[in-house]
Amino acid sequence: MNSSIGWRRRLGLRIDAASARAQVEHVNDGILAISGFSQGLYGGDIIIANLWQPIILMASFAGALSVACVALSAALADRDAERRAAREEQRRLELEPEEQIAELAGYYEEKGLSPATARTVAEELTAVDSLDAHLEHEGFDERMTIGGAVATSIWAGLGFLLGAAVPILISVLAPGFWRDEYTVVAVAVALAVTSVVLAKLGHTSIWQTLLRSVFIGLAALGTSYLVGAALL
Repeated sequence: MNSSIGWRRRLGLRIDAASARAQVEHVNDGILAISGFSQGLYGGDIIIANLWQPIILMASFAGALSVACVALSAALADRDAERRAAREEQRRLELEPEEQIAELAGYYEEKGLSPATARTVAEELTAVDSLDAHLEHEGFDERMTIGGAVATSIWAGLGFLLGAAVPILISVLAPGFWRDEYTVVAVAVALAVTSVVLAKLGHTSIWQTLLRSVFIGLAALGTSYLVGAALL
């Protein structure tokens, strides 16, 4: 029992909660976007049967590519902001080192340290790596690299595809006359699973997160279906 708890604790420490939440959101995007799209097309009743599934597949890959590109653009923008902040901090450290130490000491005073302790911490951190110490103070404690940006975009696209797999499987496995009902059930179950994961990562109420996510998700799915059916 203790070993099981220790294993879970070690795993939790290795997982970045913010990144994991973003990944779960990409999965939800894939579930809802492709489910709504597929139901809208199917509800329109003008799509040739043997073309319907390829269209859903193409839409899934197009959506995943779009999500990956947006994630890559955002990650590269973060990297640019970090590099600008690093250049500015380096310039200020060279021009006014004492003022920067005082600023860092003030930051730790606001965190609850005494003035003497805060000054000591600021001086010691500055002596080890002055730039990193001040970038952390400015909120840039993790540096984004090109490789990290690419990895972030790939994981975002894969998360979308994982979510899109739910309506894709329904389109393959479910009989045509029950397809809408199976899709709604599958989406509700998938959203319930991702809601539990989100609640665990965010340390929030599981039931509130579950009810909120499933209700909003099914409302979005129904709206997508109605809009698609009306247009087609």
